[in-house]
Amino acid sequence: MDISLMTVSFPVDQETAREIMELIQLTEKQDKLSYEQVLNLYAMTDESVKGFVVVAYDEEELVAVVSAIDMIGVHSYEWSGLVHPRYRKQGIGTALVLTLNKNLEMRGAESELALAIKDAPNAKQFLDALNYEWNFSEATMQAAPAEQKSDSPVHVQPLTNEHNEITQILMNAFGDTEEEVHTLLNFNESNPSRHVYVAKINETCVGTVTVVEDDQSFWITALATDASKRGQGIGSAILHFVLAEAKNREVEKVMLDVEIDNAGALSIYEKAGFKTNLQVDYYVKTTTN
Repeated sequence: MDISLMTVSFPVDQETAREIMELIQLTEKQDKLSYEQVLNLYAMTDESVKGFVVVAYDEEELVAVVSAIDMIGVHSYEWSGLVHPRYRKQGIGTALVLTLNKNLEMRGAESELALAIKDAPNAKQFLDALNYEWNFSEATMQAAPAEQKSDSPVHVQPLTNEHNEITQILMNAFGDTEEEVHTLLNFNESNPSRHVYVAKINETCVGTVTVVEDDQSFWITALATDASKRGQGIGSAILHFVLAEAKNREVEKVMLDVEIDNAGALSIYEKAGFKTNLQVDYYVKTTTN
């Protein structure tokens, strides 16, 4: 076995993207799991996204890949990997991560998270052996597009000049600094696949959400509501708006991620028709003396 490794920066070329897709499809058939999300497959060819892949070939056959993404360009990377079932437990994964770490250092990474699907074979054991420890878990939820309910006083519209209002809402919701929120908003507004919306009641800004177009999916992210106005159905109204927008644009499905210990959010999403179809575990690297 003669394995060669190569690093390719985003956007990857169409041939490499095709090979990665084929590896994902082959592995999914055996593992009965979907790896497209954790590998950020569709972001790989997006010129506006920073990241890279490390690919491993046995002669001309792609047998493994690690994908790392710096979603909003702040030197904070998330990564995950996949090895062909026939090539597992042969040290290829470890070699990929060593090359990954060299690339992270070279690119000035300030933080990293490793992603693993909960039921992926040997994923936890592999990360444990590399001195990564579990940090938190998220549920990926999915709903079908649907007609919007018309009885809500909440009106959702594209972001125009409400930056100050939603900056405060996002800071309060996620504990981010003003600078971090501005970085996020600037990235979302400059990326044509991302659409920022605001929710209003009587012209007062009460919430926000960003919708990411991903192939035939809508991804809901950065959903936040004014904490002083909770209990007024704002979050539900935003979700129903996105579901209706997806139906209008003939999108196949609407997806979102939520931390599994956020019972309140899970309840709202379930009432809006979302169902959990995947759990992704996030790991951080431990410091060694």
